[in-house]
Amino acid sequence: MGLGDDLSRFIPTDFGKKKKKSAGDKHAAERAAPPPAAEKPGAASGASKAAADEGSSGNGRHPEGTQPPAGIPATRHAELKGHKKAVSTVAWDPTGDQLVTGEHGAHMLMWDFPSMDQTFQSFRTVVPFEGQQIHTLKYNRGGTLILCATGDPRAKLLTSEGRAAGESRRGDMYVMDMRRTAGHVSGLTAADWDPRGDRRFVTAGGDATLRFWDAERLQTQERVVLAKTRRRGKVAVTACAYSADGALVAAAQHDGGLSLWPAEGPCLRPAHHVADAHTPLTDTSALAFVPGTSRLVSRGCSTVKLWDMRKMSQPLAVAADLPAAGPEANLAFAPDGRILAGLGSGSAAESAQATIAVLDGCTLAKQQPITLPLPGDVLSLAWQPDIDQIAAGLSTGAVAILYDPDSSTRGAKLGAAKQAKLQYVGAAGTGPIITPHALPLFREERPPASGKRAREKARRDPVRSHRPDMPVYGHGHGGVIGVNETQHIMKSIMKDTMRDEDPREALLKYAKAAEDDPMFVAPSYKDKPLFDDSGMADEPEMKRRK
Repeated sequence: MGLGDDLSRFIPTDFGKKKKKSAGDKHAAERAAPPPAAEKPGAASGASKAAADEGSSGNGRHPEGTQPPAGIPATRHAELKGHKKAVSTVAWDPTGDQLVTGEHGAHMLMWDFPSMDQTFQSFRTVVPFEGQQIHTLKYNRGGTLILCATGDPRAKLLTSEGRAAGESRRGDMYVMDMRRTAGHVSGLTAADWDPRGDRRFVTAGGDATLRFWDAERLQTQERVVLAKTRRRGKVAVTACAYSADGALVAAAQHDGGLSLWPAEGPCLRPAHHVADAHTPLTDTSALAFVPGTSRLVSRGCSTVKLWDMRKMSQPLAVAADLPAAGPEANLAFAPDGRILAGLGSGSAAESAQATIAVLDGCTLAKQQPITLPLPGDVLSLAWQPDIDQIAAGLSTGAVAILYDPDSSTRGAKLGAAKQAKLQYVGAAGTGPIITPHALPLFREERPPASGKRAREKARRDPVRSHRPDMPVYGHGHGGVIGVNETQHIMKSIMKDTMRDEDPREALLKYAKAAEDDPMFVAPSYKDKPLFDDSGMADEPEMKRRK
């Protein structure tokens, strides 16, 4: 017996526990689904307007015709605002829940994505060294410490909460031999953690040295490596990086040289050295070892070169016309081996759209670039493979977090899905606000105070208590003679006995001397009595004695 269509809708077609569809089934169903019907012109314009509004709010899609390359999580972006200067460095923590960013204005901002909403506000601002540009920020392997390299000669360590954990020692600038100083004597340019642990790190500075440190003994450096150059004088080290196994340290120099130094043991010469790896007197801004290979990538002012560490005489590949946005422009690796490099405008003016170049990991062939709907040059990059998101620092002070809604997890997606809290703004009155108990009619009568606290306060006040002036020790000032230990000792030795003498006897002992030699009496009084007793003849005898 057939059932009607109205009744068939309410009868289930299968029973038992239903299984969730896998990601492969989901993609297969999407491929098998028929293409959507063409929308009306009005509906299309409304959809594009909604997408533009969504992009302006900080959680936007890329406009039509600028879709990112396949495998790059950049279909959407979140804009983090807070910096006022160009963002020179960005760094993810190992879990991908936190991000630290540094700028040319000496401020470091810390971002915690699980606690964010759609406003994307940082939770802490730290100034490692006042007035010093931040060049490098990096987490250690455990995510407990942040290594900060600035224009100051000292490297600073911060905890994951932004608290100061220590700083390295400053060297003596008057010592000519840089190997004899206890630390850097000029500003740092780069720093990197040893991948084999959480304690050791290396710093590079403008004093032509690489210095190796232990996070638990920051006042004593472990090793010093002096950069070699064919030119006269010292040459600054502009970039440094540890290899994946921690056996080598790569260093780039201001004269265009590139060196590979052993990470352990004293050494006077590098294991490999290329004199003119990049253009002399320019900053080689980044060095990075390709994961899982024996290759090294270096970035100059406008070129990216790929090197084989087994034969450093010539580069394997060169990519030109890639202008760097600044001396801190770095590189980022994709999980599939591709290389990302932020691009600058090549002039004083900033780019209208931020662009990231995508290069092949083996040939450095240029692929389709990533274009962001944000103005400015891309100065720093960092890819977090665990959450599949990219952080890009721009010259305008903004930080763009690139992600894909399907492949990316956590990170900026947490804040994008959380609505901002509504802030209540109370009605502001135009007149003065008077509380009821402030009026005399409603004021409660309090018992009279005992006056004890008032007396104690008056006792502590030297003016109200009429406290005498304290003795002045040392040199006197303000018309007061000072008192010292010598006066006290002499007063105890030479005692004043004037009070023990009779004043009458003290005067009469000079009577005979005054009669014999009246030198203290004027000549007009020599023949006349000094005292006239004629008027006291009628006075009683007792009164005259007085």
